[in-house]
Amino acid sequence: MLNIRIIFRSISQVCLIETFMLIIAIGAGLFYRETSLMHLIIPAIVAFTLGCLLMYASRGERGKLTRRDGYFTVAVTWVIVSIIGALPFIPFSHGRLSIAFFEAFSGFTTTGCTAIAFPELLPHSLLFWRSFMHWLGGLGIVFFTIALLPSIKGGAVKLFAAEASGLNSGKLHPRIRTTARWIWSIYISQTILCTTALFLAGMGGFDAVNHAMSTVASGGFSTYSDSIGHFNSAAIEWVEIFFMFLSGINFTLLYYVFIKRHFRELPKNGELRAYTSCVIGVFLFVCACLLVNVGLYGFNFRQILFQVVSMFSTTGFVTTEYTAWPFVALIVFFVFALIGPMAGSTGGGIKMLRVVTAWKLMVNEFRHILHPRAILPVRMGEHTVSENLIRTIFAFFTLYLLSILLAMTVFLLMGLPMLDAFGVSASMLSNIGPAIGHSFNSLTSFDILPDAGLWFSCILMLAGRLELFVVILPFIPSFWRED
Repeated sequence: MLNIRIIFRSISQVCLIETFMLIIAIGAGLFYRETSLMHLIIPAIVAFTLGCLLMYASRGERGKLTRRDGYFTVAVTWVIVSIIGALPFIPFSHGRLSIAFFEAFSGFTTTGCTAIAFPELLPHSLLFWRSFMHWLGGLGIVFFTIALLPSIKGGAVKLFAAEASGLNSGKLHPRIRTTARWIWSIYISQTILCTTALFLAGMGGFDAVNHAMSTVASGGFSTYSDSIGHFNSAAIEWVEIFFMFLSGINFTLLYYVFIKRHFRELPKNGELRAYTSCVIGVFLFVCACLLVNVGLYGFNFRQILFQVVSMFSTTGFVTTEYTAWPFVALIVFFVFALIGPMAGSTGGGIKMLRVVTAWKLMVNEFRHILHPRAILPVRMGEHTVSENLIRTIFAFFTLYLLSILLAMTVFLLMGLPMLDAFGVSASMLSNIGPAIGHSFNSLTSFDILPDAGLWFSCILMLAGRLELFVVILPFIPSFWRED
């Protein structure tokens, strides 16, 4: 069975880290001389108290964290962190508790859709907390804890495997803690560079920090209701295009390229080639559709590229009303957004590695029909894809499709039209942010959903961020049986 005390110890560490992060948000409020910061002080006290209580309850624990403990710890940790993260939004949720929790789950899972119609009316401290949630959830809350704190005996690998379930994003060092620190150093450097570039492009300091955290986390929260379009700046949009695309690349690959200077890794990486090709392909397809339907009048290549990169990286920033595009372009654009960027990036979605592997396996099956005795391994670059990974990928595809159908059914029962039910389900489960539908455009606030829809969306966002398996495992009876 589960080792409750060691699970308590793991969760307590995360709660104490969240306390520190809330204090940083309080510091932002003090900097801007906000008269009341109780919306952040109370959650900080709650997080600290809970962390101390769980630490006390787990005192003296010397056991090892098992694989089952790891999966359960990650699932519960994300729920607890999101619940605490929702507390600051309660005074600003207009009496709808679901809005506060929706905002927090959207923040930590880097989905980036908002149920707050006019975020620019929020205090600076809360705007900072919204973006900070993105930044913390971008690489993973537990992954962040592994990098900062002493690892639990035998537990770091289990927690890392659980939070990055489904795909192996790569190790840089035999010790997981060292790997976590290297990746977080790249993440922090990328955030600083993005902040600096946005500031030099003309964005104010506060907005630059907030949008940089949202960008590198592939989140999408903005300090304005009209997103990046508020700035009406070509320079800002080009900066965002570059960093959104960069955030969709595997951080292990970024390490080898920028730290180790192994530039030859770039052209060798099949997943990166596929990611780049799909972005270019969808961009050219949308351009062709718009040229045929509306001509050159009002045609803006930069805004189209911005929107394609934003959705493909699952960041979700907006500069133009893409729902006004021809329907075929909109559907292709949105369906490809479900695929998402590379595995090991901060983006959501199915992940390019799974799609490329499935495509190569399908091609191999056609070759087997013609050459039954041929041995045709599936390769990604110089590496052969194992049978275990292939099995996991197809299990994920099946589970993903079933989850989409189930979610659509639930939203249909709530009264949403078919297109809206698909758009919201896909957006939540793939952590994209914006949705498509009769009631949704690129900037629609999700407060138009009923409370039940917002609560259900929280479950979908969490399931999508943890790639389904971690959230579903505790509901399988065999999970609770002794080995």
